[in-house]
Amino acid sequence: MSLDADGAETGEGLESRPPESVAETVPPERATPERIGRYELRFELASGSMGSVYLARVDGTAGFERPVALKRIHPHLAEETDCIEMFLNEAEIASRIVHPNVCSVFDFGQADGEYYIAMEYLVGEPLARVYTRVAKIPEQRRSPLLPLRMARIIADACEGLHAAHELKDTNGDLLHVVHRDVAPKNLLVTYDGTVQLVDFGLASARQHVHGTSLGDVKGTIAYMAPEQLKAGSIDRKIDTWALGVALWEALAVKRLFRHDTTPNTMFALLYEEIAPPSEFRPQVPNELDEIALKALARDPNERWQTAQAMGQALRRFLGKQDELIGSSELSNWMAELFPQGEARKHQLMELARMPYARVLSIPSVDEFDAAQAATLAETIPIPRKSERPRTLMIAVVVALMAVAGAIAVALGAGDGGEYVEPAPTAVREASPEKAASPGEPIPAAKPGTGSLD
Repeated sequence: MSLDADGAETGEGLESRPPESVAETVPPERATPERIGRYELRFELASGSMGSVYLARVDGTAGFERPVALKRIHPHLAEETDCIEMFLNEAEIASRIVHPNVCSVFDFGQADGEYYIAMEYLVGEPLARVYTRVAKIPEQRRSPLLPLRMARIIADACEGLHAAHELKDTNGDLLHVVHRDVAPKNLLVTYDGTVQLVDFGLASARQHVHGTSLGDVKGTIAYMAPEQLKAGSIDRKIDTWALGVALWEALAVKRLFRHDTTPNTMFALLYEEIAPPSEFRPQVPNELDEIALKALARDPNERWQTAQAMGQALRRFLGKQDELIGSSELSNWMAELFPQGEARKHQLMELARMPYARVLSIPSVDEFDAAQAATLAETIPIPRKSERPRTLMIAVVVALMAVAGAIAVALGAGDGGEYVEPAPTAVREASPEKAASPGEPIPAAKPGTGSLD
């Protein structure tokens, strides 16, 4: 059993979290100068039990270069067959899905003795962090537009999830893909107003895809369907349930099944009555209550049978509203929630594009921007690994650590702008139980993970 318990199960309750001023300035770790094939690693964005995700730079012909998100297996696991099989399964499934609401995987393989997956670097925020931001701002929590915005986000997520569920092999037969970890941490809302499903690290498909077992219990406890928690039959309807939990929490602006211990969370998920979101937020229309509660039917046969059907119900609701909520409106809302968020992520991308550099001087963090970084950096040619003098390497690494530290403070200062992983996360194991009391507002995201806690 592999459980990422998210919330009550990770021991990150409100009372145990560091002050926001500290938590939101944790920098992304600067990657030691290193390459995997044609990818040059720049910043470590997140790390889990199986692997790490980096912001990397890839060079092409005629001076072409671009930042990408690169996922790699931890070196100490690179020889374990089960880990390699799971990693390749994720890569194969995700790379086959081509849809505007699914993060693009455009390369995977093995180079320099390491397995990797290269993905689109998404400039956005996990839905978990959007929840957190809304919960902090009374005007946002009370806005009559909030239910419409959240309905649009989940409707778009339904489209991406349905594309995964409908994935076929070369013979046109369904692969029966099940994501198994649909949660707010794995739904990215970009600054241009699109929604992308990420992280197929726990996905299952028909067994011939790298031998994936359909019977393993894996996922995030608070978003598991009852049958998933009981290790019962696993099909696409467990993902529909998870989207229902995400929709309920988005509308109510509070956690649904979070309790003080893992057993209590499981009991609530299996047996406690589920109240409509409008009981906590009167501005939630009855029609959205009904859509969410149908997704949360404990009998899978009474649930939405496909993510597409759930998405269609949400779009029909939105089509009847006076307010138009599309990608442009979501983009404007993201800029309202995170005034400096997009600029900060673009600054990090600019740093990833730059050659390894030595800092001549550093401005105050309030004055820092990518253009200044370029003018303050002196390029140092980096020889091939076999030719690098040890002293040069040490000097470069020390200089880069200084740059990263100062820049990360700029990227994380103010407005709740901690760096949150915008790319798929690696599988993580459960942690000791300790949490805030049930029924509290959605807590802040942990820096660098994108999860609710």
